[in-house]
Amino acid sequence: MRGQIFVIGIGPGQLENMTVKAVEVIKSCDVIAGYKVYVEQVKDLLVDKKVISKGMGKEVDRCEMAIEEAVQGKKVGIVCSGDGGLYGMAGLLIELVHIKKLESDIDVEVVSGVTAAISCGALLGAPIVEDFCTISLSDYMTPYEKILKRVELASRGDFVIALYNPRSSKRPDYLDEALSIIRKERDNNTPVGIVRMAYREEQEIVRTDLAHINTKEVDMFCTIIIGNKQTKWINDFMVTSRGYNI
Repeated sequence: MRGQIFVIGIGPGQLENMTVKAVEVIKSCDVIAGYKVYVEQVKDLLVDKKVISKGMGKEVDRCEMAIEEAVQGKKVGIVCSGDGGLYGMAGLLIELVHIKKLESDIDVEVVSGVTAAISCGALLGAPIVEDFCTISLSDYMTPYEKILKRVELASRGDFVIALYNPRSSKRPDYLDEALSIIRKERDNNTPVGIVRMAYREEQEIVRTDLAHINTKEVDMFCTIIIGNKQTKWINDFMVTSRGYNI
């Protein structure tokens, strides 16, 4: 019996904000693997399932254990926050299955989810209506010099920018350094939205501009959306004009 592994994006993590397919696939799996925080977010769907839960930095271990279960013919789901591809586990899993030459034994499917740029953008209004980019300020997997270069080029290209993993205790200055680069290309009154703990009870939304971001209040639970030259505040809505003749 062929095994199956689904890499499942769970969006912000609440049942009502997940895709119908994500919910159905989780319910159908024999085994669920994931970072312990993400597993906890879908715990109500995990009755009578084997759960493989690991901490941060154990991504390879989680994939290896999921593969071991799938080789036995199990239907396995790997849950990821947001989308399973963007900063998720999909690429790693596919690479590992290929390296182990298990394509003939395991079927892999990626189940898309709503990434933070989109879910937080909805809470802010409509800041993302055209070309945009996501940039993670975490240098856990990407060299810091490359991150800063991406910030510079995205700013120069006038993209709306969604900053993921903007600030932590181990890298308290990265956000300030990224903002200093962005300010070289954008006016200080450029709209900025900061969403913390999106769609959870602790949710906080800060509406500000590029000149008045209080970086000390930003942490890893925040997503920051920085507008481009067409972005404005309309009451509490952050809106990027697409160019319609109105």
